[in-house]
Amino acid sequence: MNTPGHHFCRPAATLLAILLLSLFSVAATTAHGQEFERNTLFDGLHITGSPVDIDAATYRLAVTGKVERELSLSFADIQDMEAVERRLLLECPGFFTDVGIWTGVPVRTILNLAGLHTDAKTIIFVSADNIYRTRFPVDYLLQSDDTLIAYRFEGRQFHRVHGFPVRLVAGGREGSDWVKWLGSIIVE
Repeated sequence: MNTPGHHFCRPAATLLAILLLSLFSVAATTAHGQEFERNTLFDGLHITGSPVDIDAATYRLAVTGKVERELSLSFADIQDMEAVERRLLLECPGFFTDVGIWTGVPVRTILNLAGLHTDAKTIIFVSADNIYRTRFPVDYLLQSDDTLIAYRFEGRQFHRVHGFPVRLVAGGREGSDWVKWLGSIIVE
């Protein structure tokens, strides 16, 4: 279920997104009272969605479902894995494009660590607040060099409005597939 409260990047939903944006506040207010305009550029990325407050010290990324070993990875665990950098385009058709260097761990590295069952077909990525999700075929993720569990953009750790501590980066896919505030990966 991709909900418009978090992402406005599907071309078919462009008109709906414009209508919804006009109905809701044009600003996202953080827990610290700092206000950010939606669809404006901040730290090199456009702002979409309502920030989710996550404590890096207690954060866990769960990997469950059709895996040999369920995982519960801390932010430090993810940062300790071998990282890659990719120059990728984030495109929300009809709204904006952002391009830059994303740093993170390839999704296939984490899937291989968990050990996929032979009958696994789909991977679902879910935001930490359980509101937003997207899915990919297993084969696509195992072959993709541009699908990352990212924690930096242009050398800087993500700000809360951009998905801190980690987000799914899916090069070659629409921005609505790039799940911010990633909380779990479910293998079906």
